[in-house]
Amino acid sequence: MSRLPIFLLAVFACGHSSTGRAPLYGDSLRRNLVGAWDASLSLSRPYPLGLRGPNARRICGTIGFVENRQSSEPSTSEDRGVYDLDLAKLGLGWLDVPSYPIAVARLNTLAESSRDSIAIVLNPGSDERILLLGRYEVDGINGKWTAQSARGTAMGMFLLRPHTGASERDRKC
Repeated sequence: MSRLPIFLLAVFACGHSSTGRAPLYGDSLRRNLVGAWDASLSLSRPYPLGLRGPNARRICGTIGFVENRQSSEPSTSEDRGVYDLDLAKLGLGWLDVPSYPIAVARLNTLAESSRDSIAIVLNPGSDERILLLGRYEVDGINGKWTAQSARGTAMGMFLLRPHTGASERDRKC
């Protein structure tokens, strides 16, 4: 985890221009997620089979993506990254399995307007997969998230905005 802040700093420095504008279309088929994003997740429905209730109803953090140059097909490529979100405050991350906080994003081809729709998976391949389905809007990416595990299904809303460089305490969460 000690390398995460350095990685996010490198992603931010390389991924965004100095103008602070929102990411532009990566190509004609999908938008570009490369760079750092300020993330806000709110909880609307906690796991039904929890030992105790969540500590918070909303958390903030950062998700960073790097360009995936391994894929030759832009319409099916994935952006890969990491996240820094305290999911345990929402009652998620209940297994406390030490693993790297992986995020994978791809075009959501199941949505009506897949050009503006995105699917992000946190912890792919784990026993608690968190799926964020959103849409590009003027202020960033807005959508709903769903977490599924042996304890049932938890749900909420999320907002991703291009990273502004504001410190953790200056961010509105």
